[in-house]
Amino acid sequence: MTEAHDGVRPTKRCLDDLDLKAPDLGQPLEEINDSLVIAAQTIPARRDTGGAERIASLKDRIWFKVKTGTKRAVVTQLRGGDLPGRLPPGVATWWLGAAGHRQADSPQRDFYACLARECTKGTLVSTEHLLPQDWDWNRLLAEQAVAWKREMKQLVIRLIVMSLRSGDLAIAEFQNYRLKALVRADEGHESFLAIMTEGVLYPEVFAVLLASVPGIDPGDWFPEPSPLADMEPSSGEIIWSTVMPPEVANSLLELGDEMDQ
Repeated sequence: MTEAHDGVRPTKRCLDDLDLKAPDLGQPLEEINDSLVIAAQTIPARRDTGGAERIASLKDRIWFKVKTGTKRAVVTQLRGGDLPGRLPPGVATWWLGAAGHRQADSPQRDFYACLARECTKGTLVSTEHLLPQDWDWNRLLAEQAVAWKREMKQLVIRLIVMSLRSGDLAIAEFQNYRLKALVRADEGHESFLAIMTEGVLYPEVFAVLLASVPGIDPGDWFPEPSPLADMEPSSGEIIWSTVMPPEVANSLLELGDEMDQ
């Protein structure tokens, strides 16, 4: 059975070897438009079918060769203690550890030969320094935070648009929490908007949710119960409400149409 994976990520060492700058946090490193990084994405599947070429000289763990044009690199899969406990199982297990160039005219200067010498001291072979370091894990966590904020913003907009169109409460349910939106529209006038949560405990999450509505300042939200809507939260429920001008409602409906396309 082919094992699912979420991409082969280049380490900071590999980016430096390729003279590549880390892109904006909105772009995962495994999606960098570089021929070697793109070629590396095929290694997990090739490993599963027996088509990946192992580097015999790096004996402390399994490394595979990546080749494209004159570029060369090494890829490995992390397991067990190589992975930090703060990540979900199966996330970021495949990594490009180093890269270089083929030297056909000088075997001694060839990338794989140089890497073998770099990792060998006497009879000891260690590729520990080629594995992801603190920078790599911090970059991954930052990417995930940016992606989560983007997804939550899209979800909040979708729920508001659903409520705008139906006039009813719109609900998204997850394993440990619920997110709801309710719009009470007054035709031709400002509308009342409420964002409701159940099971959400962290202030940082509320900050993201309340900053997700284009055209409404985060400071314009009020916790319920308040004179604005006079809604009484049920047990475990937190409600924030605000006034939504017609132009904001129209803009959200347009965004919803774009998302549906």
